[in-house]
Amino acid sequence: MRLAPRLAPERNVTSLESVPRADASAIDRPLRLAVVGAGPVGLSLAVHAARALPHAQISLFDTRPLSADVSGDPRTLAMSLGSVQLLQRLGAWRDEAAQPITEVHVSQQLPSLVGLVGSAVSAWWGRPPGEPQVRIRASDSGVAMLGAVLSYGTVTAALQQAWMTASEAEPQRLVSRFATPVRSLKSLAPGSVEVDADIAEAFDLAVIAEGGVFAEQARKAITRDYGQVAWVGQVTLDSAREGVAYERFTRHGPAALLPLAPGRAALVWCVDGANDPVAELNEDQRCSVLNTMFPAEVGRITGISALKRFPLGLNAERSLISATDGRIVRIGNAAQTLHPVAGQGLNLGLRDAFVLVRSLTRADDVDQALRRLNRQRAPDRWATIAATDFLARSFTWQFPGASTARGLGLAALQTMSPLKSALTRQMMYGRR
Repeated sequence: MRLAPRLAPERNVTSLESVPRADASAIDRPLRLAVVGAGPVGLSLAVHAARALPHAQISLFDTRPLSADVSGDPRTLAMSLGSVQLLQRLGAWRDEAAQPITEVHVSQQLPSLVGLVGSAVSAWWGRPPGEPQVRIRASDSGVAMLGAVLSYGTVTAALQQAWMTASEAEPQRLVSRFATPVRSLKSLAPGSVEVDADIAEAFDLAVIAEGGVFAEQARKAITRDYGQVAWVGQVTLDSAREGVAYERFTRHGPAALLPLAPGRAALVWCVDGANDPVAELNEDQRCSVLNTMFPAEVGRITGISALKRFPLGLNAERSLISATDGRIVRIGNAAQTLHPVAGQGLNLGLRDAFVLVRSLTRADDVDQALRRLNRQRAPDRWATIAATDFLARSFTWQFPGASTARGLGLAALQTMSPLKSALTRQMMYGRR
């Protein structure tokens, strides 16, 4: 089965390219594609494939009913610039609902003893010793923003609307199977996968894009329980800087504030799960602790919402392609669930979806496309997995000097412009 004519070699770009439509005259028969999971990654794949592969027959499966309103889901997503560009091309971006990130400020809280010494030095010398920090600004890279913050519900609802519009225009080709749990996937013969849902159907390719959170997942080939939990919610701030995201390394773990509307920020607060210092605190106490953790330029935290608690771990497949059946692909959280320290989980999943569609448009057959997918995604996947795993585990190290080494690394990164530029490109677009 020929999917599309060969196109020109890929260019080394720093933004997501539009994928050209396949040439209908070159297709022997339609590709039958099943997408399991109608979250942001699965919907992005389905919408993108519907446009880039105009003769593919695509079925989208999800357990939730179509009538369920997802737009109100308040979970906060940090989208890289590359992800924003992809959603814009899919017609699923809502400028009015997004808060652009124009600067990322990463810093490390000084140990308490150093803080006491610093206070004495400040009184004697007239200024405090500086904390290790890195500032990454969109203006330094010539872009309007590094990414944006918006709710899970906003992203999912916009993508779902784009899919439903396409599906209603071509109901025979683009099939919505909401309220339809997939019970199993199995190989029927070389080149065919059976999707067992309300009825059993055969497809050329099945893509699993539903993952869930770490605590609810079956363990994959690579797994690590960090012994940490994340407390997630929102805070209100007085005199906050608009558009600045803060990542703060503390002795208990990383904490982040992501800008929302003026005076509000999303909070991700990671601590030791076995000796949780947050669980027993009331709202006022939590605000007080946070005000001691973050740098003064954040502004004063004046209120905090009810927080939800999630166990944190790494859970990843060695490959996006099934080892027993190469026509089953996992992307997004179905392929890798990461620690939130770098906020890259969803962005990595969207890049999985984008490259899968691009591979299908540029290959002679499905198997060739999947070999290309695995080859092209490996550097980005493993660079991101390794970086987040290293940062997450570094907070469990007890040896002397671990915090100092991390601080020295931040200070060095701030002064080494080429390295900081490379990090900025990785944050915006992933490794390519």
